Amino acid sequence: MPGRVVVEAGSRLHAGFYMVDASKGLWGSAGFYIASPRLVVEAWECGGEVLDAPGEYRGLIAEVLQALGAQGVCVRLHEAPPRHVGLGSTTQASLAIAAAVAELRGEAFNPLEAARRLGRAKVSGVGTLLFKHGGFVADAGSPDPRGPRPLVRLSVPGWWRFIVLLPKAPRGPGEAEEEARRLLEPRDPGRAGDIMARGLVRLASGVAREDLGAALEGLRLIQLGTGMYFSRLQGGVYRGDLARIVDEASRNGMVLAQSSWGPTLYTITSVEDAAGDARLLKSICVEAGLECRLVVAEPRNAGYKLRKTG
Repeated sequence: MPGRVVVEAGSRLHAGFYMVDASKGLWGSAGFYIASPRLVVEAWECGGEVLDAPGEYRGLIAEVLQALGAQGVCVRLHEAPPRHVGLGSTTQASLAIAAAVAELRGEAFNPLEAARRLGRAKVSGVGTLLFKHGGFVADAGSPDPRGPRPLVRLSVPGWWRFIVLLPKAPRGPGEAEEEARRLLEPRDPGRAGDIMARGLVRLASGVAREDLGAALEGLRLIQLGTGMYFSRLQGGVYRGDLARIVDEASRNGMVLAQSSWGPTLYTITSVEDAAGDARLLKSICVEAGLECRLVVAEPRNAGYKLRKTG
């Protein structure tokens, strides 16, 4: 059997934007890498075409292989989160396939170069940087002709847990995201920008000092500023169909963040409190009449992993 390559990656949780310069088309954002849901890709050289993956990924895989000139590579997607729900799965899958192809060819792999070649990191470099480094990152602003670069890169405390809430609700705009941003007409962009910037500083400081309370307050602020900026597009600071969950969680003293366009929501808690917080969020979903899947995830302080088999 020919040699095969397996690439494992995590999921990206978007914390929000800390900088928006619409005149330059410049966006600065932050986010976390979590261990689950994870993405596992297997690739090998073959004579025919094998794309063994959920239907929502098959077109993406074919596009990536074509862009890489790797039509002679077969791909099997063993595990993957749903696409366009706020977990950054398109970037993670694209880069994982690119890493596998490079290994099969005996070529050096640079995630930043691969992202540029595959058209990723146009607005947020966080997914690419997390694929490479893991942990918590804030990018230096996208797009960047040299590829995404970290402004801040930190390890997330191992005793923190991410409770990820996946409501059964409409998915984000996906490939229509760029068009949606062109229609952006933010209310009071100056105030929103100030709140976003303060939020990033507080969030990064909390991660660095292992101060969960400070990190959550920073996350709340960066979410507030980002939500103000996008409120005309999504019907409020949070997506209109998610606001009830966020408001009820807030009344119970919990900070919920919306990852990208959603519908994924998440909070950060401790190992000791994770089970109780998950039960609370589950009950909030039931009261809101929403079917929700919950994942309690560890931080992933390393980027992608690659191994050969066969």
